[in-house]
Amino acid sequence: MTEATAAEAAITARAEVTGAARGLPTGTEVVLLRVCQEALANVRKHAAASRVTIELCYAAEAVRLTVIDDGCGFDPAAASGGYGLRGMRDRVGQVGGTVQVTSAPGAGAEVRVEVPG
Repeated sequence: MTEATAAEAAITARAEVTGAARGLPTGTEVVLLRVCQEALANVRKHAAASRVTIELCYAAEAVRLTVIDDGCGFDPAAASGGYGLRGMRDRVGQVGGTVQVTSAPGAGAEVRVEVPG
């Protein structure tokens, strides 16, 4: 989310990178970018959030992307009809990664992606 987009949506955005950054295969980088974009689009469209945090963690054998918002939350098991979460899972699966979505009505949401790297 660019600063302008965050300002238009009245969302405070924070990003944090931990671990020793390193190059990843282009396909993996594209997956992480697209998943982050989709998660932020979902926050903007659906969450009514005031804050969102993006964390990128380089661990020894994996890279983890986490997008956390303080919005209205949802039931991940009941989410359907759109491409968003299903598309994220499909993309991440193509590079051997996993997606975990944690949320509940009224409790914000967390999308956590881990890919080999």
